[in-house]
Amino acid sequence: MNSNAQSVPTVEEVHNFFSNQNILVTYRDGEAVYGTYYFLEIHYCPQGYGLYGYSEKQTVMGNRQKNNWQEFGTWKAMEQNGLVGLFYTVQSTGAQNFVPVYKLADGSMSIGQGYSIVKQGAAICQ
Repeated sequence: MNSNAQSVPTVEEVHNFFSNQNILVTYRDGEAVYGTYYFLEIHYCPQGYGLYGYSEKQTVMGNRQKNNWQEFGTWKAMEQNGLVGLFYTVQSTGAQNFVPVYKLADGSMSIGQGYSIVKQGAAICQ
């Protein structure tokens, strides 16, 4: 059996996986040494999401560039063009984004190679 096999989950499976959860998403953009490392803590609440982001990058001068940000908006699990994923609308800008979600053979979810998704416990909702 291929342990890396993935399939398209149902809308209900995606909703149930993320709903009321605090999810940590980590990934790297760029090279191993000078790339940027991202850590996104996302709280998926019934009334919307809260994202608390942190990034860190080593510069060519050996310094570390660190950034923090917050983002709030709405989310929903949905089907789009044969894929199932999360549809976000950012509260402050109105920007919209669809992120496909894949179900792995062990039942966990993935948003693509190089991304880590870890449940951190219950979301902190207002």
